[in-house]
Amino acid sequence: MNDSTSSNQFIKSPLILLVLVAVLVVATLVAASEYFLRPQIESELKQEITRSFVQAGFSIADINLSGRDVTLNGAVSSKLAAQKVENTTKQIWGVRQIDNQIIIKKP
Repeated sequence: MNDSTSSNQFIKSPLILLVLVAVLVVATLVAASEYFLRPQIESELKQEITRSFVQAGFSIADINLSGRDVTLNGAVSSKLAAQKVENTTKQIWGVRQIDNQIIIKKP
């Protein structure tokens, strides 16, 4: 019975080591993709957002991205216009979260 217990521990140890190595590899790949792909993702999203705004006739002064999270800054003439800008941004594939900092300025 003692041999069986030590045999089970031997089998579990390599399995635990394999799981730890797999977790480390996945974490490294995620970190590397974040480092290398983030600028490209941000650039493409900003281009798509800008293109959508031009098509919709919006002129927002500042679009900032942090990964797939978007911060909108600028001024519009109404709350409805600010909501339309946000809704247009939400429709763009790849946008995860929007921080709408647009202010309302009466004409």
